[in-house]
Amino acid sequence: MLSKLTKQGFIYYVVTALIIAVQFFLYLSKSSISSSMDTTGWLFYTTACLSHAMLVALIPFILSIIVAAVSKNKTATSITHITLASFLNIIIYINSFVFAFFRFHINGIVLEMYFGDGSDDIFQFDISLKIKVAFIIAVFIAANVILYKIATFFYSRKAKIYFVPIFIIFFITLIYSNFCHAWAAVIEKQSVLKSAAHIPYYYPLTATRMMKNMGIISQDDLLKADFGHQTDFKYPKNSITAQPPQKKTNVVILAIDSWNYRGLTEETMPAIYRFTQDNILYTNHLSCSNATRGSIFGMFFGVSSYYWADFEMTGTTPVLIDELQQNGYQIQTFTSATLTEPNFEKLIFRKVPIKPNTEGSTVYERDCRLTHDFEEFLDTVDTQKPFFAFLFYDLAHSFQFPKDLPKKFTPSWEFADYMQLNNDLDPTPFWNLYRNCLNAVDSLAGMVINRMIEKNLMDDTYIIITGDHGQEFNENHKNYWGHGGNITYPQIHIPLIIHTPDHQKGVYTYRTTHYDISTTILQDILGVTNPEEDYSMGLNISDSTFRDWHVVGNKENFAFLVKDDNIIEKRKSGSLEISDSHLDPIDTFKVNAVELNNAIKKLNWFYNEE
Repeated sequence: MLSKLTKQGFIYYVVTALIIAVQFFLYLSKSSISSSMDTTGWLFYTTACLSHAMLVALIPFILSIIVAAVSKNKTATSITHITLASFLNIIIYINSFVFAFFRFHINGIVLEMYFGDGSDDIFQFDISLKIKVAFIIAVFIAANVILYKIATFFYSRKAKIYFVPIFIIFFITLIYSNFCHAWAAVIEKQSVLKSAAHIPYYYPLTATRMMKNMGIISQDDLLKADFGHQTDFKYPKNSITAQPPQKKTNVVILAIDSWNYRGLTEETMPAIYRFTQDNILYTNHLSCSNATRGSIFGMFFGVSSYYWADFEMTGTTPVLIDELQQNGYQIQTFTSATLTEPNFEKLIFRKVPIKPNTEGSTVYERDCRLTHDFEEFLDTVDTQKPFFAFLFYDLAHSFQFPKDLPKKFTPSWEFADYMQLNNDLDPTPFWNLYRNCLNAVDSLAGMVINRMIEKNLMDDTYIIITGDHGQEFNENHKNYWGHGGNITYPQIHIPLIIHTPDHQKGVYTYRTTHYDISTTILQDILGVTNPEEDYSMGLNISDSTFRDWHVVGNKENFAFLVKDDNIIEKRKSGSLEISDSHLDPIDTFKVNAVELNNAIKKLNWFYNEE
């Protein structure tokens, strides 16, 4: 009995998979990028649709087998299989419209907008449309009933069940599509990379780092990739116009990796603390990510790393860097960690001849070396031209405090013993290790500031001192340590100090974000006259307008920080989680569907309409 139902169900499973594969295929046929597809892209997309459809169709098939094994009832088994397969078809059909409109597949955000307050203002369905949807649902159900009967008919005629050949086809298409995508990720084959995003909940293989480690490809290969010109987004929205000032100002960004805001004290960081007293301090500054990749991306591009893959595969560079080059700036980077992982050299500085690595066997040696390199740069830079410098210190992120340096703060761990971390741990020794690292970085930052003073550059230089993201020490008492784990203040709240050539002073408490940094440089230093929305998700740093629905994260996992610092987070799984600023769930929180829809529109602002 069970064997009979399984074989009969297998025939229906194959047919269901083919129907789903066709639905996936139609996603791309309705997309604007279909016109730019080539043979390689279509071959990848076809095999990806087929292999992914066969995986998806397994869900109702396996569940029907379970029902058959438990109930031994043919009717219950067939109803289960038909109902679930029909449900998949309907969801995949509806999702095609969601993806065309929102640029992502059905997830908690979409469901919250549909069922949340104000949803009637967004989703207004005419009675004729409701009838059409009901008709389509009925068609899918009827079609599945007919297909199941056809499968039953074939089985009754003793048709041979080609288990092995079918699964061979499945594995061939699965392996080919994944390895094709991994290859495409290396050479930036856009027809493959862009089409993959159209398949719902499809996560193909990428192996760029492995190929680099194995020596199959090099960083030069990545930098020389042929990016092409077809894009489904427009960044900037309009051509940049500017009225650059006659006297050009130098720009220096000094960033500290993993900078917990509580570390900015006179005791821990005396040099930078003194610097804040004579300049501008923003006390409520937020990163656009809880990790380096997204935060540096947002700082330079002015938009969320939601766009990372799109910009990477098309060779899009920041408006900030383009305008600096247009204005003849000498651009140089001084970083402790390599700029190839994450690959900022390729994404941000692709058009700029920089040194992506700093010499040194330890993090502290590299931090010292980059300080020395910057001092040498000041000695040799062409003073007839303005310069832009990016300094990025890593010691506070690594916790590798040099053993030969005295510890200012005790008791202190010798190293970050992650095996000891738990919710009841006294964080003091770990926090003191971190403060010792900050103190060491502060002394190097002090050397940078002093050298610029010695060079009489303070009247000609715009200086930004900030972090990439925060570093949590279980402040929320949820056993979170470090960064990348949540979107609360300890992981995204960072210091921001700005020195202006006219020596402004002040302390500002309104919310500012990393998206504001490039916007401010473009407007105040480079004279860009376009409205911010042409090239940024931020505002000028001097604009005290409340940055509501501040987006943090990437395309797979992002969150909005809204009024009262409540967090609306879309997880990679697609679920939606709402919590307060301390990560406590808010069961009674009502999401305003209109505001959420506007936030999504702003997030997708740089995409072209389908």
